[in-house]
Amino acid sequence: MLTSTDLIRVVLVDDHLMLVDSLVTRFQRDSDIEVVGTATNADDGLALILETEPDVVILDVELPGRGSFDIGEEISSRLKNTKMIFLTGYLSDIFIELALRVNAVGYLLKGEPIESLIHAIKKAARGEYCFSQSVQERLIFDHKKNRYSIQSESMLASLTSRQIEVLRHLARGKSVKEVARSMHLSEKSIDSHKYRIMHKLGIHDRVELARYSIREGLTLP
Repeated sequence: MLTSTDLIRVVLVDDHLMLVDSLVTRFQRDSDIEVVGTATNADDGLALILETEPDVVILDVELPGRGSFDIGEEISSRLKNTKMIFLTGYLSDIFIELALRVNAVGYLLKGEPIESLIHAIKKAARGEYCFSQSVQERLIFDHKKNRYSIQSESMLASLTSRQIEVLRHLARGKSVKEVARSMHLSEKSIDSHKYRIMHKLGIHDRVELARYSIREGLTLP
């Protein structure tokens, strides 16, 4: 539990180096925040987070390696006191849903001022939620469960976070072998995920899969 005199220990995981450098420079000028490490991919980020056990983690939605939501699940299960904020350019219902599934307390869009992120970090460290206004408008708060949920669910909500990551890779035209290498899984596992994804979504070929992903905001056209 942080006291009023404790620094908020932050880890930043994003593969956009200029953004990372800019954020670190600004955070270093804030007397309440200490950046304990940065990483540019999901695997290195997870290792760093588990080693340093920061108060707040800032994750990009789209990271090389296992995927942000995949490591988010592990962070949530292993580090109960670490709060997660997703920082992204994607305003997508399914990404917001996945962030909430892994118990993230924040989802912010990259177009916002850095001061908004600093304010969000301080709120997250206190255990409070922090969302961009356009994200907040898509959410409803369940007072009984004391948590937020997305107002409208798409068919993607039936997929696991790992299946979403597999879908995004496949929709970009990657082969099963390439996806397996990126996610550190076997080709058999990726094939199994692909079958389940297409069955759940009622999709029968890769072209339709790519179009669906673009339509749902999972990948850019």
